[in-house]
Amino acid sequence: MPAITPPLDANVSLVTDFMQAVWVDGNPELIDHYVGAGFVDHAYTPHDSSGHGNMVRVFSAAFSGAAHRVEQCVAQGDMVMLQLRVQARHSGQFRDIAATGKAIEVTQYRTFRIADGRIVEHWALFDTASLLRQLQPELVVAGACAVK
Repeated sequence: MPAITPPLDANVSLVTDFMQAVWVDGNPELIDHYVGAGFVDHAYTPHDSSGHGNMVRVFSAAFSGAAHRVEQCVAQGDMVMLQLRVQARHSGQFRDIAATGKAIEVTQYRTFRIADGRIVEHWALFDTASLLRQLQPELVVAGACAVK
């Protein structure tokens, strides 16, 4: 198996540093330190760094003690994909669910495109159905419908 080339190492370092500073350490004000001009966030609205920062704040207000553990990292060309295991405690309002105090553990996937040493695009897939089942186990989730 060939070694990872230095640009891929730099891309992986950029992404993992971003995740540590912004999500693990809870510093959404550092996002612009990592993203390039014209950054597009395909996961959050608005689709720019302010949307990403808003989501960091929403998540941090609802879930305390969050750990975002990288389980897999794949780098190819200008892309870096992370599979994360997110663990936290539901200690604040999330959507319409008051704090339950329950521990949660959810899988998340994040993909980043890098250009000129900066993150220029971001996509995220969070297993929201699993999260909601952990917070409200009485819910039965079938497709996009939730029924009590």
